[in-house]
Amino acid sequence: MRHFPNLLALFITLAVPIVLILTNVLIFMNPAWLAYQYSKPDFPPSVRFTPAERYHFASESIEYVRGNRTLEQFKALGVYDAREIKHMIDVRELVDKVKVVLPVTAILLIGALVVLAREKANRALAARGLMHGAVLTVGLFVALGLFAAFGFQTFFTLFHQIFFEGDSWLFNYTDSLIQFYPLPFWYETSLALVGLTVLEAIVIGVIGWRVLVRQ
Repeated sequence: MRHFPNLLALFITLAVPIVLILTNVLIFMNPAWLAYQYSKPDFPPSVRFTPAERYHFASESIEYVRGNRTLEQFKALGVYDAREIKHMIDVRELVDKVKVVLPVTAILLIGALVVLAREKANRALAARGLMHGAVLTVGLFVALGLFAAFGFQTFFTLFHQIFFEGDSWLFNYTDSLIQFYPLPFWYETSLALVGLTVLEAIVIGVIGWRVLVRQ
């Protein structure tokens, strides 16, 4: 059991980016963020829906993905074909998994910090775990941020190939999902997600560093 504190510190390092990333994904999966994007003067207009219709259908779709609407309510919107409905069901299933993984990881992370903090000799390990987790998060997101900024189409394609089967995520420009969530929406969301996560990681890293220097 002498290596147990080191294993907890390693878990903290790995858990920090998971908790930050998944938390922020849920933050941006929000009708308020959608409304902000739609309010931009340079946001691509819809060729099929009025602004009010577009926001209503798009926000209701987000509520479905978040688990706040039933599949019957989602289908009753009447704006999606079978292919789009299948894709959104897949997204809902992915989000459902996130809603399990996130709280479990967060609870275990807090538990690991509490266990290490109880023994003065192990507090430095907890601090290093936070610092290393912050560095890992920043490193991952700087790389992803650069990838998204300079090769977003490739990044977007790879993301969907990893998390979705086949080509179920490919749609035409006139399909409702593209009308509601065009590529600029995902580009801006990705950059905002990266920026917020990196900022949070820096704060966590500073906290870990301050605890470490006081030991």
